[in-house]
Amino acid sequence: MPQAGSAHDTFWDFVSLMPESTHMLMWVMSDRGIPRSYRMMQGFGVHTFRLVNAQGESVFCKFHWKPLLGTHSLVWDEAVKVAGADPDFHRRDLWEAIESGEFPEWELGLQIFTEEQADAFSFDVLDATKLIPEELVPLLPVGRMVLNRNPDNFFAETEQVAFCTAHIIPGIDFSNDPLLAGRIHSYVDTQITRLGGPNFHEIPVNAPLAPLQNNQRDGMHRQAVDPGRVAYEPNSLAGGCPLLIGATGFESFPEVITVDKVRGKPEKFLEHYAQARLFFDSQTAIEQEHIVAAFRFELSKVEVRAIRERMLSSLVNVSAQLAAKVAAGLGMDVPEAMPKAITDSQPPEITISPALSLMALPGDGGIRTRQIAVLVEKGVQYAALVSLESALTDAGAVVHFVGHMWGCL
Repeated sequence: MPQAGSAHDTFWDFVSLMPESTHMLMWVMSDRGIPRSYRMMQGFGVHTFRLVNAQGESVFCKFHWKPLLGTHSLVWDEAVKVAGADPDFHRRDLWEAIESGEFPEWELGLQIFTEEQADAFSFDVLDATKLIPEELVPLLPVGRMVLNRNPDNFFAETEQVAFCTAHIIPGIDFSNDPLLAGRIHSYVDTQITRLGGPNFHEIPVNAPLAPLQNNQRDGMHRQAVDPGRVAYEPNSLAGGCPLLIGATGFESFPEVITVDKVRGKPEKFLEHYAQARLFFDSQTAIEQEHIVAAFRFELSKVEVRAIRERMLSSLVNVSAQLAAKVAAGLGMDVPEAMPKAITDSQPPEITISPALSLMALPGDGGIRTRQIAVLVEKGVQYAALVSLESALTDAGAVVHFVGHMWGCL
């Protein structure tokens, strides 16, 4: 079958020929790929933005979200059972937590660094396949996000949401990240197609709370009825209104270019394996075994042997241990390492980053919002069940008794 979850040969053919994807593959094949709950997922952008202050001074910035419940995952056996029994498990878990008043919460943190620091790193911060280890640039907590209600109308409040990287506020600006530059343009086009026209920003869930005067009118699906006949600036028929907001509006940071500007990527973009190795080496032993098992499972579905060999040759550049264990599970010999695009790259500043392991954010260790099933058989003491339920409920868990209740004392 050539499509969907069965397209193993096509997917692995592509990524085995794109060593830039190796770092991403480590994340996807790790326990982070099967989260315990949406409420326990860590998020951060792959792009580098700028922060610009009132004096016009600029620094680079990356945004991070850390869940207060900690980062937790399922193991593969749990995931297939849960998904088979309840394909809506993750949405149901999030919905029920919010409905019960157990509002999920994330801490917003910023990694802030100067252009001089960025130039000194062994990697390019504008490469979307790279991250900045927290040991190199610590996170600065600046805020939080709390999901404190569910949508009243799922379509109106969720399905029509139109996110766009071009929509930023004064004080935030773009970097020269090439992937970000492409997304700034493509997201607008995507939303025009997805939501049926250029006025998707007027749909209630996308509309700003404060009304805007931007002289835009007509076109498909307009929500507002603009009075008067003026839709241009400058004008005299409407008293010159709306007036330009001038310097108080958005202005791009005036970056000084001291060298010839070319359409190309820096040489540092050619280093594809250091951060994949950093991620794998930073995992605990059990997390590493799960990554091995995931690669074994996925590559065992690949029919073309040359693709498996090519992928293994790429993994050799990440970890000889990883490649050997995956190859053993496939009944194959470990091939020679895939030739690298660059052989004289700078040594990495960080070789182990504990923050990359799920164990770095254990949460408070409690069982609040966890659903616990208790198997009950004939002969169980009723008083013991009551005591157990009371203790678990007091700790914030939801308890389900399963089994034959008759004969309980």
